[in-house]
Amino acid sequence: MLNLARILSFRWLLVAILFLCFSLVPSDAFAQSKLEEGESVKVMFLNSWFDGVVLGREKNRYGVEFEFANTTKREMFDRSMIRKKCEIDAIDLARTWESSNGKFKIEAALKSISGEKALLVKTDSSEIEVPITGLSDKDQAYLKKFKKQFDEATQKGVVPATVPKLPPIQDFGTPELENVGSMIGGGSISVLGSTPSFLTAFEQSGTGFYFARTSQKAVAAIPVGGPEQLVLLTAREDNFHNRGVQFQSQAYWVSLKQKKMVGSVALTPEDYVVDYDPRTKRLLSIHSNPMRLKDVEDCVTLWSLKPGDTQAEPLQRWAASFDLYDRSRFGKLISEDIVLTKAGRQTYVAWNTTSKSIAYTFKSASFFDAPIVLTSDRKSIIVPEDGKVSVIDAVSGELRFVLPVQDRHVAGANTNAAGTKLAALTERNVYVWDLQSGSSEPQTYEAPLIGSPFGSRIEWVSDDLLLAESPTERVLYRMSLQLPVWSYRMEGTQSWLNKDPLTNQVLNGLFFYIAEPDTSRGSIAVGAVKLPGPQVDEITSQLDRQGLMLLKPGVRVGIKLGKVSDPSNVQKWLADKIQANGWILDPGATLQMHAEMGIGQTQTETYREMGGSGKTTSVTFTPHFANVVIKQGESIVWQTGTSTGAPPIVSGQNVQSEVAKSEVPQLDFFRTVKIPGEIIDPKYSRGFGVSKLGLKGIEVVSTTPPGRAGNPEEEDRKSDQERQESNKRSP
Repeated sequence: MLNLARILSFRWLLVAILFLCFSLVPSDAFAQSKLEEGESVKVMFLNSWFDGVVLGREKNRYGVEFEFANTTKREMFDRSMIRKKCEIDAIDLARTWESSNGKFKIEAALKSISGEKALLVKTDSSEIEVPITGLSDKDQAYLKKFKKQFDEATQKGVVPATVPKLPPIQDFGTPELENVGSMIGGGSISVLGSTPSFLTAFEQSGTGFYFARTSQKAVAAIPVGGPEQLVLLTAREDNFHNRGVQFQSQAYWVSLKQKKMVGSVALTPEDYVVDYDPRTKRLLSIHSNPMRLKDVEDCVTLWSLKPGDTQAEPLQRWAASFDLYDRSRFGKLISEDIVLTKAGRQTYVAWNTTSKSIAYTFKSASFFDAPIVLTSDRKSIIVPEDGKVSVIDAVSGELRFVLPVQDRHVAGANTNAAGTKLAALTERNVYVWDLQSGSSEPQTYEAPLIGSPFGSRIEWVSDDLLLAESPTERVLYRMSLQLPVWSYRMEGTQSWLNKDPLTNQVLNGLFFYIAEPDTSRGSIAVGAVKLPGPQVDEITSQLDRQGLMLLKPGVRVGIKLGKVSDPSNVQKWLADKIQANGWILDPGATLQMHAEMGIGQTQTETYREMGGSGKTTSVTFTPHFANVVIKQGESIVWQTGTSTGAPPIVSGQNVQSEVAKSEVPQLDFFRTVKIPGEIIDPKYSRGFGVSKLGLKGIEVVSTTPPGRAGNPEEEDRKSDQERQESNKRSP
């Protein structure tokens, strides 16, 4: 089958090249510079540029000799497929320019027009900026017509937009990543910052528009707020198939109040714009080259941009390193001079743009690399880790406080809008701390149906509702019921657009996301819908939690022991728990309680002293684990476990010996483990209904439990059929 997208891309590029060479040239202007025999040039051949030498001219075509696949080739080319050295980065072919008094002439190519000045590239590749009023009348007329046609062509996506000239890439230092890790010390628990007022003006709304080019793809949707309820939607184009032409990345100002796109900013082609802070008027972009196909280093660029402005000024650009296999493109603006990036798995680097140095580094102690969160006031970093949640001062990198949990892994953590509560999701629980109280003791809510050891986002919808991430959708969890109550999924292919945290988030109870009205035409939509949405409260407010239990008094349960160090005692302890819960011990029951213990792989942890010298100490430890899992056939109904490891905080002179104290078998876990007497049926793991998010906003598609193993596409099809049948029966 022909690759239609690629054919269309080539066609657009040919149009762009021809447009540059002919359509933009007024017929009465001086002609472009001719190519001379023996002149060194660049020639376009098979979608790539090659160095060549001009052999001669025949009518409107030139013969060029060049090297291809270790073979010397001689081909005839149109002028549009050849570039003088001065034309390679220009927006027009070279021509002769003359001063207004006729005393000066120069052969050069036009690189850009900025205000009342034109930037020219001379034949020796040097650049010169000249005032337009200082050029001849013919040249001024040429530029006036050229700019008008060029701007029109840019708006149509035919030619690349003129983008700011970037500063050179600087060296801010190389982080010593092996020396980052957990902190030595404690800290006082305190309230974290609340959502800034300019982000609270949003109301439920949405709008769509067309990208400058159909092949642009969304990178981030960043709520900016203010009276216009601005969202900054950023996009980038993969220029691999564009035959050497580099089309710009773009940032679009979208007003949800006016329901339209109100302006755009052209940025350099290689940059992914990942963050914007309206308070500092700073824009952040990163250039990550994960395939390492080009000889261009990873780097970060800081820009100056006022809300609503259409031109960004590049301020600084510095070298950084990004994980070859990490596509998260994590970058956050902390303050006017601190920028945080992710250097690799679990590893983060903060840069000081004033001192041009590394401000601090840290490594999250999360085996599954759970996502960190920057609070909405940009002052604190929440780090989900194994067995704890750490809160770090975002400016200094100092540990503020640590919140331990009883479970092995923290999948995700976040604060409410007021910054007074912090929630953490683990394999089986939701922990909520009241930060105002200053206590490290959390309120614990059973949540095995949404729990996960893997990295998972969790966001506050209200003081009673949390939105958790799952592989196929987002699940709403109500703490007062200790239940998942609803599922949300994106409409059709829109789910792929919103896999990345950069393109969707919850803010003050509104869920921000993007959608594509028509993928073939380059359209994009931004939506913000109020959660929980229609029918959710009505359907879930009267739930009978008792009637949802799969395990309760009178249910038969068996025991299956895996590798444990004391089988007879483990059997007795678990049998006692079954009896205490009012269950009936039955070896042949469908429900079976599995028990296992063992030793994990040896790991290394690095501790850093808080304050003072910041001295680091590396230690090794070998974790001992124990698990209890209740299964119905092969389906997990409930599970819990424990694991030893490096404690979050240690004291004493010998850190290694302090850590070694925890390296003991966890046999006693089976005696002390708490198994609830009532466990909810997993078929309610995704709530009691489904809503769809898409171009129509939010709409209910099902009011029955979707179940844990349900197929979203099949459920959508059945729901559509049910609605159609209902419509047929309606008068």
